[in-house]
Amino acid sequence: MTPADRTAEVLASLPPVARGGVDEAGLYVRMLDEIDYGVALVGASGQLRYANQLGQRALGSMATLCLAEGLVQTVLDDEQPLLRHALIEASRGLRRLLTLGPAGRRASIAIVPVHVAADGTAEEGLAMLMFGKQPASETLTLDFFARTHRLTTAEASVLHGLCAGERPKEIAKKVGVAISTVRTQIGSIRIKTQTGSIRELVNRVAALPPITPAMKSAVCH
Repeated sequence: MTPADRTAEVLASLPPVARGGVDEAGLYVRMLDEIDYGVALVGASGQLRYANQLGQRALGSMATLCLAEGLVQTVLDDEQPLLRHALIEASRGLRRLLTLGPAGRRASIAIVPVHVAADGTAEEGLAMLMFGKQPASETLTLDFFARTHRLTTAEASVLHGLCAGERPKEIAKKVGVAISTVRTQIGSIRIKTQTGSIRELVNRVAALPPITPAMKSAVCH
């Protein structure tokens, strides 16, 4: 059985309440699936209690964390003590930010205590792991913004370039048009989005709520 198969088997065995089998719990689960961040709920020993779709995908990809016999572990053995310590700290009500994974694939993961009691400890030692935002969703959010404001295909392309930090001259060269054309398109974008400058436009896009795809290729659900 491959690591991916074992991951799918563990995720499939999660309690029904964690997979939407109970009315109100199911609503909360569907809400978490719409968040553009992978989320996993684990115990102090690393036992997986729940993962939303993007959390399942993150664990299944084995980029930074993986599942081994139902336990969330680091892909690199020498980083396991860091995760173990962070989970113990979470049981004491402390938050931690870890950067894990092989060179070229390292990513940051937040470990947040759940159900912090009055004495500062977390009930049952539960912790929430929060993975980084998916790059693909930024494109989807930007496209949704462009459609909402009725931008043309060319204007949407210019908007993508601006949000990527490209200058009008660079955008013009990339798409093969005169810079005057790009400047005209920028002016049209600003009118349609009611923004006073390129900086305001970019800042507004940066503050947009993330939009996730309607269908996600999760490990299982």
